Amino acid sequence: MTAARDDLTSVTVGQFFPYPAVQVWRAMTSPASLSDWTTDLDQNSVATGKSFSFTTFPMPEVNFGGRGDCEFTDVVPHERLAYRFTTPENSLNLQVTWTLHAEPGGTRLLVVHDGFDVADPAHVRLRALVREIWTVAMSRMGELLAVPGTGAEPPPDDATSFSLGEFYNYPPRTVWNVVTSKEFVGDVVNEHDLGAVQEGGRLTVTTYPIPLVGFGGRVEMQFLEVREPELIVCTFEIPIMGGITALTLTWRLRPVDGGTQLWFTLSGFDPQSPLNRQVRSVLRGGAIPVLSRVGELLEGRGHRV
Repeated sequence: MTAARDDLTSVTVGQFFPYPAVQVWRAMTSPASLSDWTTDLDQNSVATGKSFSFTTFPMPEVNFGGRGDCEFTDVVPHERLAYRFTTPENSLNLQVTWTLHAEPGGTRLLVVHDGFDVADPAHVRLRALVREIWTVAMSRMGELLAVPGTGAEPPPDDATSFSLGEFYNYPPRTVWNVVTSKEFVGDVVNEHDLGAVQEGGRLTVTTYPIPLVGFGGRVEMQFLEVREPELIVCTFEIPIMGGITALTLTWRLRPVDGGTQLWFTLSGFDPQSPLNRQVRSVLRGGAIPVLSRVGELLEGRGHRV
């Protein structure tokens, strides 16, 4: 089955996953998935008639004040999940529908977001933004569904943290040399002063600012624990709407048959803070290409480390 072509009043995004529908549904409604959006829901709350809300960054350019109110309008486990999305200021009244379609070898997951007013310039801008949001959400489903064949257990992934993992066909020492290289760090931030990776060492990085939350783009990091070639733990603080959030960044390298399982974990988010939850989602999306870049360097694309 292929995704239907959406018109200007809707957005349709789809992806095929090599897993049965019951497993895809479990990922969609898992605590890790739900915590990306709201703290109002748990797995038992995903039912027709149940309501929830979320708070994110205000976007005046699309007449969105930052709060969305939702109600499930149709929930059929393993088949369909739909909800109505409105705003307190009555600027938006949209419908979101997830459907799961069995195909040979797995399940195609489709999300349709409709109700956009083609005559409203703000809706036109929002429609483009929504497509990007659901594309990231599909990638998130892939992360939740992926289970390392090596048997390596992932770190916790909940409202206070997120973890991304990747397996590489290289020994831990080789992966370590990439992760701690100036070339790799320079690829993922704009500027840095990386010296020796050792306990007590400090690292200044300059990256992209996030004006909506008051983040200027400069981060001072300190290495708390370094065990070569197994573990790197560092801490840093970022301002979020006038407050300070202290985060911990951890790299874990585990030798397994045929290579190395690498885990990237960022923890310290406040699950009670809507803005913390949204920053967590933004940083998760930004971290996905990081592991791909490790693989590229390992495979020799670009300059070898």
